[in-house]
Amino acid sequence: MAAESLVKVAERHNPKRAFVLVSTVLGKHMPVTAPRCRLAGLALGLAVAGDPRAERARLAVLEGTTSVALDLVDEIEGAPVGTVPHADEARGSERVAGAEPYLVIGFAETATALGEQVATALDAVFWQTTTRQASIAASGIPFDEPHSHAPVQWIAEPLDGWPDGTMVLVDDELTTGATACNLIEVIHGVSPRPQYVIAAILDGRAADGAGLIERLAERLGVTIDVVSLATRDPEQHTVAGWSGGALPQQAESVPPSAEADIRDLFLEFDGALQHDGQDREARLALAEAALVAAAEVGPLAPRSLVLGTGEHLAFAQRASMPAAALVSSTTRSPVLVSNRAEYPIRDGLAFANPDDLAVPGFAYNVHPADRPSIVVHFQDGDHRERGQALLDALVAAGARDLTAVTLAP
Repeated sequence: MAAESLVKVAERHNPKRAFVLVSTVLGKHMPVTAPRCRLAGLALGLAVAGDPRAERARLAVLEGTTSVALDLVDEIEGAPVGTVPHADEARGSERVAGAEPYLVIGFAETATALGEQVATALDAVFWQTTTRQASIAASGIPFDEPHSHAPVQWIAEPLDGWPDGTMVLVDDELTTGATACNLIEVIHGVSPRPQYVIAAILDGRAADGAGLIERLAERLGVTIDVVSLATRDPEQHTVAGWSGGALPQQAESVPPSAEADIRDLFLEFDGALQHDGQDREARLALAEAALVAAAEVGPLAPRSLVLGTGEHLAFAQRASMPAAALVSSTTRSPVLVSNRAEYPIRDGLAFANPDDLAVPGFAYNVHPADRPSIVVHFQDGDHRERGQALLDALVAAGARDLTAVTLAP
């Protein structure tokens, strides 16, 4: 039952794999309330550490209300793993001497926000995401995501190297474990350590998938643990065309009759960004900036949507928390839209991708005409400029009130 409530299956236009697992809690392809979305990652982080609160958080993700999720998010963020909360709220919490240090890596593009949530629950000393951004490609370390339609990713090597500690690699789901194994091997070659954890919302590996991780651990002489919120059998939808759906088509232009109030907010955040890596201080600075963004945007009416863009998802999810808004994200993943019964992708937009203009971008289940407001988050000024096509697509599909939030200059 747990797995079925955490994921649905859609078809992806990809000759390597004719399905994509669509999470109901990730805030990527399906809008989800921000507290439930954020609690899923915090619960996963607690599970990594064996924190006794993990099961209560997991059950709240599966069965709880928005208010229960919100209370638990506040509790966990106020007292993450390895800290002691102070009675004086202004002082926050204090790290316990000798508590195990964690480093967290979130996989682009789907698990960038999930990685930040796990890092928050673990009070990680370092958090970073992998990336497909061209600015990292020149100096980053490449590795493969074998099943992806865009298999090459990069990770930027920190100037001072990765700190010591248990490294936690976070993805939304494990199908074989191959991507995580590839990255572990890359990082271990430049920054070896005795212990790794692969953490995912869902573990759907076949028996040979488990063997892949075990064989790597034996070859490297390390421990690699796997932690998930639920398990499921390997997916059987492997024949192209099973959904009867089609890819969204890009609108030729914005209809002259389309009207929308588009507001721009520029935060001028000058801290480290997620793909460069953030220590604890930088991660907390980003959290403070999200509160500023939420205040600048103001209250959001029910059914409003906060939309991240591609890899830039963690900040959008944090900024949506004060309003307990719905959150989702654009993606480069080519998922088919279908009216098939119980199929999860019912609506789609296509547009020039602000992350990479050479490939199309998509936004699913947005239903712009049904939203009182849509808030779209961009990483920086160049990203915002390239994102005009996304805003135009939302307007063409009926969006009436749009706010574009740009994090960095």
